[in-house]
Amino acid sequence: MAARPRRTQALVAWLFLLPFLAPFVLFWAAPIVRGLYLSFTNASLTGADERFVGLANYQQLVADPTYRRALGNTVVFVVENVPVLLVAGLLLALLLNQSMPGLAAIRAAFVAPYLITASAVAIIWQFVLDPATGLLNDWLAAVGLPTQRWLSEPGQAMGAIVLITLWWRVGFPLLVLLAGLQEIPGDLYEAARLDGAGAWQRFWRITLPLLAPVLFFVFIIRLIDSFKVFAQVYLVTGGGPIGSTRVLIQYLYETGFQDFRSGYAAAIGWSLFVIILGVTAIQMRLLRRYGADE
Repeated sequence: MAARPRRTQALVAWLFLLPFLAPFVLFWAAPIVRGLYLSFTNASLTGADERFVGLANYQQLVADPTYRRALGNTVVFVVENVPVLLVAGLLLALLLNQSMPGLAAIRAAFVAPYLITASAVAIIWQFVLDPATGLLNDWLAAVGLPTQRWLSEPGQAMGAIVLITLWWRVGFPLLVLLAGLQEIPGDLYEAARLDGAGAWQRFWRITLPLLAPVLFFVFIIRLIDSFKVFAQVYLVTGGGPIGSTRVLIQYLYETGFQDFRSGYAAAIGWSLFVIILGVTAIQMRLLRRYGADE
């Protein structure tokens, strides 16, 4: 007799889950499974016959120089962007955790760019970085420094993308780290101050250890987000000059929607998924080992 009430409870639970489960399967799980299958085919948006080709797409990735360069550009962006965002977010959070006049307005000014769309960000920064009429070059010329071709020099374009991303995305780590700082009990700082600890000692011995889980969370989120960089690159530089800023998501987009090679584009996407998964797993393993050692 007890089995029937349990089955009834399970049925009721599934009925409550159905309004959320159905869209999840339809718009998230099913496309992922379909994408994985496509990565093993020669599927094309042109309507050509779809055939199963096994690992041929992945083997082609290994020999594809455009893919390797796009992967290298993506890694360069991640290596440059993630530390800059973390350090800037932490410094701003420490600054804005203090009492000062107009604090709410200052916080809003730093967070506001995070709410701007990618297209608006591109328009703003193309105006700022224009080599002839850009504001940044005007400021450099005003103080006697040489002007730069920010978006048209291969050695400078990726740095410009990192700068744009910093301005656009620093609001997220700022908010999260600021919330973490405000959760640290003030009594700890007061006790350390009474024991003679200076500002650096309080930061190193209290703030940083207690903020470490929040820092790690921000690091993982920004790491994943940086590997998926696309909008600011595509809209500002288009992957140029001479491919120096073309990243994996842009190459995926060009392959799938300009060359119509859906199967190969799916393989690019799944290779990126595996890279992100592997990097995240390594970080989690290091965190567990570090936590165990502590």
